[in-house]
Amino acid sequence: MKKLTYFIPFLTALLFYCTGFAQDRAYVHEVVKRLSAHEMHGRGYVNSGDHKAADYLAKEMKRAGLNPYFEAFKQKYHFTVNSFPSQVIVRTEERKLKAGEDFVVNPATASLKKTFDLIWLPDTITSNASVYLFADTTALEGKMLVVPEDLKNAYRFGIPGVKALVQTVSGSMWWHVSQKQNEQGQIALKIIKEKLSKETETIHVDIISKQLKDRPAYNLAGFVRGNVQPDSFMVFVAHYDHLGRMGRQTYFPGASDNASGTATILDLGRYYASHPEKSFYTMVFVLVSGEEAGLLGSSYFAENAPFSLDKTKFVINLDMVGTGSDGLSVVNAKQFPEAFNIIDSLNKKHSFFPDIRAGGESCNSDHCPFYKKGVPAFFLFTRGNENRNYHNTADTYYKLPFTAYEQLFGILTGFAEELQTAPSFRE
Repeated sequence: MKKLTYFIPFLTALLFYCTGFAQDRAYVHEVVKRLSAHEMHGRGYVNSGDHKAADYLAKEMKRAGLNPYFEAFKQKYHFTVNSFPSQVIVRTEERKLKAGEDFVVNPATASLKKTFDLIWLPDTITSNASVYLFADTTALEGKMLVVPEDLKNAYRFGIPGVKALVQTVSGSMWWHVSQKQNEQGQIALKIIKEKLSKETETIHVDIISKQLKDRPAYNLAGFVRGNVQPDSFMVFVAHYDHLGRMGRQTYFPGASDNASGTATILDLGRYYASHPEKSFYTMVFVLVSGEEAGLLGSSYFAENAPFSLDKTKFVINLDMVGTGSDGLSVVNAKQFPEAFNIIDSLNKKHSFFPDIRAGGESCNSDHCPFYKKGVPAFFLFTRGNENRNYHNTADTYYKLPFTAYEQLFGILTGFAEELQTAPSFRE
C-alpha cells in the first residue's frame, strides 16, 4: 500500500499536466518560502516587512511578463496602524513568558512598563455583569484582573471600567492587527493557562509600541490583455500582508494566511502571460495590502481601480489555499448560484475535490469591496486538517503542504474558460 500511496499523487499530477493545466507547484512553494521567511518580518509594519514583500512581488510580476497598471506595478495609499518594534516582555515571579507562544498582547496596547498585582476571578464567570460582583472597578489601580476563557471577548474588546486584564486560554495563541492605540495604561493580555499558575501573585510588563500614522502602503496589479474582449475583465485577487512582528524576537510567518493565495495569483499570472491565447477577457492579477487591518488595500483599490469595474465579469479572491484534503469552500456561492454551478460542474467532471461547499454572503476577505461595488465575486479557501494554523507563529512554510494545488488551479482556469460563454452574473 505504501508504494501505491506514493504512486497516486504522481499519476494525478501527470494527468493534470497532460490535460493542459500548467500550474507550477515548485514555484508556488518557493514564493511562499520567501514571503514567510524571517527577512520579511511577517509582512507587517515593523522593519517595513510589507514594503519588502511589495518590492519582491513587483519583481515577480515583471518576471512573469505581466503588464503593469501602475508604475512598477505599485498603487500607493496610506493608513494608520499600531506596531510593536521593540521589547514586548511579560514576566511573572516564576518565569519569563515567550511572546507569540505563551502570550499575546492586545494589538491596540500603548507603551507600558509596570508591575501589577493579580486579582483572580472565579472560572465560572461568563459575563461582564458577574465581573462587577467580584471586583470593585474604583479600586483597581496597580491591579490586573485574571479572567477565564469563557468570558467572551474580554481580551479583544476589554471590560468597561477595567484598565488591565489577563484572559487565560487553552490552545494556540492567535493575534491580529489594530489601527488604533488605547489610552496609556490600558492593557489586555492573553496567556496560555498552563503558563500562569493560580499561585501567581504579580505580573510585570515592559512593552514598547508605536502608532504609525498615515503610513504608506502598496497594492500591486498587472494584467494580460484579452484577445477577444480586451475591454472586459476577469480579476484574481489576494492579500499579501500579514501580522508582522510582536517585538524583536517574535514574528508571524503567514504562510497559509496569505502567502498561499499570493503565490497562487503569481502562478496564474505566469500561466496566462505564457498562454495569452487563453485570455479571452483581460486577465487581471491584484495583490493587496492592509487586509489584516480591515480590508484597507482592497477597499482603496476598488475605489480607485485602474480598469472599469462595470465591465468586470467576475472577481475571485484567494485566501488560505494551501490545504484541500477536506475540500474547497466558496463564499458568496449562494449569492451567485449560476456561477457556483460552474465550479461545481468542473469539480464533478474532474473530481478535483472531495467536497465543494457553497457558502453565503460574507464580508470577511478582499472580495467584499468589489462585491459592494456590484461586481460578482467569490472568496475561495481550501479546507483540511493537514494545516490548522491561523494567525499564530506556527503558520510556517514547512507546515503548508498545498495538498490540492493542481486541483485548485484547474478550478480557477476552468472557471475563467467557462466564463467566456456564461451569461452575465450581475443583478
